[in-house]
Formats: sequence, C-alpha cells, structure tokens
Amino acid sequence: MSETEQEPAFRRLEPLPLHKTVQDEIRHYIIKQDLRPGDPLKPEAELARMFGVSRNSVREAVKALESTGVLETRRGSGVYIKDFSFAPLLDNLPYGLMQGRRALGDLVALRKALEAGMIADAMAAITPRRIEALREVLSDMGRRAARGEDITEQDREFHRLLFADLGNEMLLQLFDLFWQAYNRAAPPQPGRDRRQIHRLHVDIVDAVLSGDAERAREAVRQHYVGIESRLGETLTPSDGSV
Repeated sequence: MSETEQEPAFRRLEPLPLHKTVQDEIRHYIIKQDLRPGDPLKPEAELARMFGVSRNSVREAVKALESTGVLETRRGSGVYIKDFSFAPLLDNLPYGLMQGRRALGDLVALRKALEAGMIADAMAAITPRRIEALREVLSDMGRRAARGEDITEQDREFHRLLFADLGNEMLLQLFDLFWQAYNRAAPPQPGRDRRQIHRLHVDIVDAVLSGDAERAREAVRQHYVGIESRLGETLTPSDGSV
C-alpha cells in the first residue's frame, strides 16, 4: 500500500454489556442442551461458574430473558424454560404503532395479506362444527350491531374461529397479536357503522361456504378495505409521516 493510500475507516464497535452477552450464552446453552418448555435451567451459581461471570450478571440476564418470554421463575422452585408466546411483544408493539401514521397502516396491510393468503387453506380444513360456531358468533355480532353495541370481542372470536381448524397455534397467536395491537393502537372511530362491519363478516362466511377460494380471498380483502378507509379518515399527517 502506498503512503498516499489510506485504509478504509470502519465504525468502532462497542462491546455488548456483560449481561447481554450472558443472555446469548444462556440461549445457546438452551439450544445446545435441547431444553424444552417446562425443563429447569441450571441454578444461578452453576451458570455463573459455567460462563465465568458473576452471579449478578446471570441474575440480570435471567430477568431480561423472563421479560422476553424465554424463561420463567417459579417461586421456591427455580427457573424454567417457557413455552413460546408472542405475548411479550404485545406490550411494546402498540406503542411503536402509535409513533407514526404509516406503521399502523402497514400492520393492517400485513394482516390482510396473511389472512387472504391463508383463507384457501382454512376453507379446506374447516369443519361443520366450526361453521356452526362462526354462525353463532355472527348472530351475536348482528344483534349487538343492530343495537349499536360494541362488537369488538365478537370480531376477535370470528377471526380466531375462521383459522382454528388449520391447527397452527403459532399462526393463531400471530393473528391475535396483530388484532390486539391494532385495537390498542387504532384511534377511536365513534361513527363507524357496526352493521356494515357485520355484513362484511357475513360475506366472508358465505364465500367460504361457496367453495370458491378467489371469492373468499376477495371477501377478506374487502373487509380490510373498510378498515384501511377508516384509518385514512381518522389519521392525519400531522405526526410528520407520509
């Protein structure tokens, strides 16, 4: 290299705090040992010896992993591997969605794409018992809508039932996470027509029963068109987003 040439400048990477490094070590240990939900984690003192760190660093790492749903502490028993759940994300997701106009719209678009994409599989798996449960929810939703009452929980149960027979628990958790995040973060919509919302849900069931997958996908998309339209009416660009 000539004297006039200079080595490229790289950003200096700061080392991770020790407790974050210990978090990674615990995760790697869980995977390497093939630990499953409900299995106990080694005691704090033993983990400290294994990783060559203080018990305080292990304690901080365990607390952080509890907050993200990886571990759980059972009083008087110890620390255990926790079953997977999207629940820990729910505390922070609505806050993030409320920081800009685009984020909430993106969530709705993602949920629409997932439900429309999975509806054909749901149609193939759905049972007569599930159809009957959907009809019951729709009847309840229709009665409440006619009285001008809240239909939030009926809407939530409808979308859960629609995909329940796929037997994909992670998918159901993800759909419900999106549903809860949207309903926590969306601005109030006092003028919305609950009867129209009910009709859109009826259209989805009618399309599912028709056996026409494309009709079902379109019914799902139309349901979300209404949501996107209401968001466009209630959200303003005053937050600086576009």
